[in-house]
Amino acid sequence: MDGKPTYEALEQRVKALEMEIAERNQEKEVLRKACEEAEYRMESLTAKSIKANQQLKQEIEERPENEQALKDSQRLFQLILDTIEGEVFVKDTNGKYLFVNKAFEKDFGVDPETVIGKDDFFVFPPEAAAKLQENDKHIMAGRKAENIEESAVVKGRYVTYLTNKVPLIDDNGNVYGICGVGFDITRQKKMEKALKDVHLSLERRVKKRTAQLSEAVDKLREAEFRYRTVADFTYAWEYWTKMDGTLLYVSPSCERISGYTPQQFMDTPSLYREIIIPEDQDMWGEHYHDSRIDPIARKIEFRIRRRDGSIRWIDHVCQPVIGDQEELSGFRASNRDITRRKEGEIKLQNAYSEIKALKVQLEADQTYLRDEIKLEHDYENIIGESEVFQYVLYSIEQIAPTDTTVLILAESGTGKELIARAIHQGSKRKERPLIKVDCAALPANLIESELFGHEKGAFTGAVEKRIGRFELADGATIFLDEIGELPVELQQKLLRVLQDGEFERLGSSQVMHTDVRVIAATNRNLEEDIIKGRFRKDLWYRLNVFPLSIPPLRDRADDIPLLVNWIIKKIQRKFGKNIKTVPTDIMNALKAYPWPGNVRELENVIERAVIVTTGSMLQLAAPLIAPASDDSTPNNAPMKSLSEMEKEYIIQALRKTNWNISGKDGAAELLGLNSSTLRGRMRKHGIHRPSFQP
Repeated sequence: MDGKPTYEALEQRVKALEMEIAERNQEKEVLRKACEEAEYRMESLTAKSIKANQQLKQEIEERPENEQALKDSQRLFQLILDTIEGEVFVKDTNGKYLFVNKAFEKDFGVDPETVIGKDDFFVFPPEAAAKLQENDKHIMAGRKAENIEESAVVKGRYVTYLTNKVPLIDDNGNVYGICGVGFDITRQKKMEKALKDVHLSLERRVKKRTAQLSEAVDKLREAEFRYRTVADFTYAWEYWTKMDGTLLYVSPSCERISGYTPQQFMDTPSLYREIIIPEDQDMWGEHYHDSRIDPIARKIEFRIRRRDGSIRWIDHVCQPVIGDQEELSGFRASNRDITRRKEGEIKLQNAYSEIKALKVQLEADQTYLRDEIKLEHDYENIIGESEVFQYVLYSIEQIAPTDTTVLILAESGTGKELIARAIHQGSKRKERPLIKVDCAALPANLIESELFGHEKGAFTGAVEKRIGRFELADGATIFLDEIGELPVELQQKLLRVLQDGEFERLGSSQVMHTDVRVIAATNRNLEEDIIKGRFRKDLWYRLNVFPLSIPPLRDRADDIPLLVNWIIKKIQRKFGKNIKTVPTDIMNALKAYPWPGNVRELENVIERAVIVTTGSMLQLAAPLIAPASDDSTPNNAPMKSLSEMEKEYIIQALRKTNWNISGKDGAAELLGLNSSTLRGRMRKHGIHRPSFQP
């Protein structure tokens, strides 16, 4: 039994093995958990590695675009800095240049690539470079931006720059460099120095001038004393004023002339202007202004109101007072009472007031006559021996001596104005001119002003007062040609003149009175216009007191030879011709032609004939072709109105002259009308030149 283990020993050995097994199991569990953790970490690292690889791959793919964006950003930043007019630079803490812009290269003459890595001694003279580096160290040490004036010799020229320097500080608060922007202020510094020099010079001149003025004041006081001594005994009102308006002296005579004492004027200098009557205030103000702008001796006359309320005329003479340095220091003035003389002048003007009124009337007549001379009248005399025309002359002899209103009814070109002049010359008003108004030639917006006149500012363009034809015709005769063209809105005003002899100018409420004889003329059927509402019936009755019908030329063919010979004598002198005879066939053709343009058309035809005639026998320029006869018109065809026929005839004449209205061989000449009258007819009928058709 001694060589065998005991039970207790075996039991202990088993327990020891069990404990060892337990420890081994525990270690195995720890190892298992470590393996699981290592496996998890491996999987995580693998996923991160895959993601990192993917990101790396993406970054590798995007790297060219990022690099290009970075390059573009750098170029934009460089471009922005290069557009700045000042010199932009960046240095490190050792003063080495890291960046400069184009302005730095331009102003200091260095290549930006060459200067990078160099310090200020590479760019500037040693003394200036040392000062620049000293300033940089000061800014970086102070860790605060500052504006510093720095000077140096650049390109052989001494210049001064105002530089804003800013220390560069990183996120950890460490200074790693300095940047700055500099601007050339050399010219500004020179101007400041020049201004300072001018200021000092001005101070010296002011001191010198002050001394001179002090001396001048002493002399002026002495002269003032002598002046007062003399002026106190003068009859005129004398005074002496300074440039600021204060009075240095007023003579005692002011009280006799104005009623105010010298002391009152001395205490209140504005009193002088206050006693000038309102009507003359502007004149005095202009004199006051001009005397200071151009200091010469001046003289004016104005009125004052004395203290007792009476009005006095003053003859004012002023003389500028010039100092030793040619400066204006004041004025000496003298006032004389000229009331008696002015009252005499006013009485004389009143005595000649009637003469002046007559002179104005005469000048108005002369102005009108000068305007009338510019117009071309048909004839100087009335030509005609036919029976129908002799009756017209007989009617003129009957009506001329009276003041009765006459209405001349006639076609265009028959000489309506000539008949009106004959009536006027046979009247008691013949010493005054015949006032003529062509109602068809004036625009509707101007005819009222032409007839009745206007005040200044009555309408746009009324820059002055204008006397109307009715006012001008006071005591004379007015001839209203083409009365049928007068606008309906003005017919009432004309009716008032005919009834009461009263009217108002445009822009005035004052009633004017006129004594005028009216002769009217028309080629229209006014009775038909009354029915159509174009003419007032009451005005028709006022005008149609003595109607006088003028026969057309086609109804007085016997007068054509007389008219032809008279026209030839009148015209041939103008063209240097000597026409002695008119062939019988031509005269017969002239007598047979219906003459729609009447005497005016006849004159045009003869004038053209005189022009083309080469010998002593008249030759027509072209055959006379009568207008188409209406005999071919069927009896049952509708009749055209006179207005429609006139419109068609005007269009025919315009087409024949290629729509040329005025001038030689124009439609107006062909129709025997004034060009303005023809234009009025065209407006009335709505005739317009057709547009070009290709």
